[in-house]
Amino acid sequence: MSQILVRRLLLVIPTLLVVSIISFTIMRAAPGDPVQMYVAGGLSKGSPEDIERIRENLGLNESLPVQYLRWLGQAVQGNLGYSISSHRPVTELIRERLPASLSLMGISFLLSMTIGITVGALAAVKQYSVFDYSTTTIAVLGNALPSFWIGMILIWVFAVQLGWLPTGQMQSFMPRDPVWLDTTKHFILPVFVTAFVSLIYWVRYQRASLLEVLHQDYIRTARAKGLGERRIILRHAWRNSLIPIVTLVGFSVANLVAGSYVIEVVFSWPGMAQFGFEAILKRDYPVIMGVTIVSSLFIIFGNLLADLAYIVVNPQVAAK
Repeated sequence: MSQILVRRLLLVIPTLLVVSIISFTIMRAAPGDPVQMYVAGGLSKGSPEDIERIRENLGLNESLPVQYLRWLGQAVQGNLGYSISSHRPVTELIRERLPASLSLMGISFLLSMTIGITVGALAAVKQYSVFDYSTTTIAVLGNALPSFWIGMILIWVFAVQLGWLPTGQMQSFMPRDPVWLDTTKHFILPVFVTAFVSLIYWVRYQRASLLEVLHQDYIRTARAKGLGERRIILRHAWRNSLIPIVTLVGFSVANLVAGSYVIEVVFSWPGMAQFGFEAILKRDYPVIMGVTIVSSLFIIFGNLLADLAYIVVNPQVAAK
């Protein structure tokens, strides 16, 4: 276990290095000048001399390899630079936005995993029933519909037409309800959309995994011995079906990180993804790189968690 953990942790460094190089190259190759956009947002246009001086101070006149090595040297020390638009440390800005993203992803992950595994197991046990067909249909439709479309439809129905829930943000500027109730209302729609998109995979994988186990010889042997169906499913079939399911943990975390970019923009959620989207529009290079690296860490952590969980449920992997 410890050797596998060390090997996985050592892979984090080259992975982040490759991600940073690709992100840095694509970011600088994209059209747009952050200095021009920064000056355009001010009260005055600024002279060409002022623009050139700003570019010189930011090091944007230097070659791309030199800019990357300078950024990398600061990043390994925990300094992700300063935001071009707000003139504040990127780490400080990310720290302010991170709790909103973690709360959204954490609640969505727990709901999608709990409900998805339960519904998937019931669909497998009741194969070819109305419940199974309904679950499969909803899963197929949910997989086909884009998350931003689902979010916009829910906003139109529950916020615009019915007025039951807010359209976005994490809290109201002038809440009429208690703080906890107002915050809960703001969580409902983005959590539902984020959890629903991830829940689909849990349902499909759990159903397929449990159906495969239910057709194994040892399950038929247990039934031949006269064991109760409930005991067979809970103590034998369902537990063994969870072994391949744990590999979905890493994929689910990566899916939540990627999906949060869309959901946070649709619901104006004040999280890290919304912050990164705004930085892209402003060509705020330090912020884009900081958000990319932090998001990559979440995905790498999710894959590491899946590897460790798989070893826990199947110790034979560690012995190889």
